[in-house]
Amino acid sequence: MRARPLVRRLLTHVLIATPLLAVFAAPVAAQEIREHTLKFAFVQPKESHMGAGAQRFAELVAARSKGRMQVKLFPGGTLGGDIQTLSALQGGTIEMTTLPPGLMVGLAKPFAVFDMPFLFNSFAEADALLDGPVGQKLMTHAPAGLVGLAYWDHGFRNLSNSRRPVARLEDFAGLKVRVSQSPMIIETINGLGANATPMAFTEVYSALETKAVDGQENPTAVFDANKFNEVQKHLSITRHQYNPLIVLASGKAWARLNEAERKLLTEAATETRAYQRQVSREMEAKSTASLKSRGTVVTEPSAAEIERMRRHLAPVSAKLAKDIGEALVAEVTAEVQRLRASR
Repeated sequence: MRARPLVRRLLTHVLIATPLLAVFAAPVAAQEIREHTLKFAFVQPKESHMGAGAQRFAELVAARSKGRMQVKLFPGGTLGGDIQTLSALQGGTIEMTTLPPGLMVGLAKPFAVFDMPFLFNSFAEADALLDGPVGQKLMTHAPAGLVGLAYWDHGFRNLSNSRRPVARLEDFAGLKVRVSQSPMIIETINGLGANATPMAFTEVYSALETKAVDGQENPTAVFDANKFNEVQKHLSITRHQYNPLIVLASGKAWARLNEAERKLLTEAATETRAYQRQVSREMEAKSTASLKSRGTVVTEPSAAEIERMRRHLAPVSAKLAKDIGEALVAEVTAEVQRLRASR
């Protein structure tokens, strides 16, 4: 007979608790993948190494979300150059991009460290640093309004021009060279004796064609994909800087995503990394061979001459280190030396 009140009390507790259980269960339901369309803008053509990475990323996101999250690609600078894209990303009108981290120097100085001249000797060194503690620490310092997801590959930068082969340090003298809007690259090209001319990438072909500038500097695959060989006779494999790419999301767009959706995008960007790097470097090798066969004069400065260029830029490197932060540059340089010694 005394069991019934106990049963009633238990039922009452269950009924009272039910709304609370629903409240606690709600965040779990909220973590389901919802429908989103994300605009992914970049300045290179769809057929480029950027395009290959962005396409694979979009495919992974669609597959992992069972079609609920769609990444729409806007290649070729159709939504603006790199600086305009960064601004749109911070404003939330574009959700994603990929670009060299050095272009964010005006927003976050530490990212300039990747653009130090002649910092890396090989892709292996660059990959190990970027994927290790130093690179990941820098990732957390993305500027306000931007979220870093992964590092992809842009490549070693080489010089092209329409005037002469560049095989020695002295051959840079007097060349008017288009550069990206990165202070590090401006200082490097000026330090080598040329005249750096900052310009949005979307304007480069026209400037080369009209000879408003004599040349430009970019990875060879970029030179090839954008058909700069049509208006540039000479390509010199100077490898004066290495550029990674950083995959960025808009902070405003990120705030609208739940944890499951953020995890999906981060994992897809990271998983794309190995594929994109492989494609980028295969494109580089194929482009060099193809350009030679199509009449581009490809010059490879000797190892001794490259070392001479490196030494010549020592004062520039010291000045840049002060601008970036000498402690950070020392940390990165020490890690590169450690990686180099371990191989």
